[in-house]
Amino acid sequence: MPTREQIIDALRPVNDPEIHRSIVDLGMVRDVAVNGGTVHVEIALTVPGCPLKDFFNTEIPRVLKQVTGVQDVRLTLGTMGEDQLVALRAELGHPDAIVTPFNDPSSRTRVIAIGSGKGGVGKSTVAVNFAATLQQLGYSVGLLDADVWGFSVPRMLGIEGRPDQAGGKILPLESHGMRAISMGMFVPEEQPVIWRGPMLHKALSQFLADVEWGSPDFLVVDMPPGTGDITISLAQILPNAQMVVVTTPQDAAQKVAERAARVAETTKAHTLGVIENMAGFHCPSCGHDAPLFGEGGGEELANALGVPLLGRIPIDSRLREQSDAGEPFAFRYPDSDVARSFADIAQKTAGWLGVFAEKRVFVSIGGKPPVRTA
Repeated sequence: MPTREQIIDALRPVNDPEIHRSIVDLGMVRDVAVNGGTVHVEIALTVPGCPLKDFFNTEIPRVLKQVTGVQDVRLTLGTMGEDQLVALRAELGHPDAIVTPFNDPSSRTRVIAIGSGKGGVGKSTVAVNFAATLQQLGYSVGLLDADVWGFSVPRMLGIEGRPDQAGGKILPLESHGMRAISMGMFVPEEQPVIWRGPMLHKALSQFLADVEWGSPDFLVVDMPPGTGDITISLAQILPNAQMVVVTTPQDAAQKVAERAARVAETTKAHTLGVIENMAGFHCPSCGHDAPLFGEGGGEELANALGVPLLGRIPIDSRLREQSDAGEPFAFRYPDSDVARSFADIAQKTAGWLGVFAEKRVFVSIGGKPPVRTA
């Protein structure tokens, strides 16, 4: 018969998939009882209805059944009390830690960083329309423009003016149902921002910690291109962020995008998947499909990283026009192939991350992206 100590030792290598620490060291193993070949384990989750509970339901029985003598595993999932959460925050923090609403263990917000290896692949366009589509599907969304040098979110959302402050917090500006913050709200659009590492880190920290975001279902972060300071800072401040890599089909863009994803790996950030932008052009006159930027780059990148290809966004000149007009494309042309692609990507992402999926029912109306009915 296995001992209680053997069971705990077997659970020690199991890491919480978001905090990336042992569930034993985090105090999540609340109780272990052994009765013959049957093992009873109680796990305390950080929040009720944790969207990652399926991971524990699968991984813990798998691990424990490898222990000699274990024939059956009975798992109970509970929730940490406030005292446990306070202790966990103290355990995870350090004197120089930056406290944000999103690195609190009880936060239900899923942070999705939209990145790319190089500029010119439509990363910001993808970030804005991805965020807008999530909002259109009924999720609450915050949009953080972390591209401090090349900010473009205010223009794409038609936002003007400076954020106000209240209670020591910066109030993000709202557009199309989303809360957004950007360096472009604090400096003239034509003014360059000439900052290096420490100032960039401080700006990102303030955008995360000092802005009154509320508790959105998703925080979408438009990252600067490349593998520089902002990418590293985000991984340090929000180690639970999920990264989505944007590339075009051409081989050169795919290779550069892979470098950005590898940086995410070294900082222990998780790459959720790949989006292939500019994936072919459909001529409305002759009906011919032309791969203007090549083919297969997105799928090749996804295979190299071992992550799914979330979707392909075709070329549509109206996408650029809507960005300049300050209105997300999906709102203006919901029946287009582009809007349907974004809707499919957004639904896949929400489903995989389990954000309140059990409370949302979607139906398709007239070929438009699904809308929330409950």
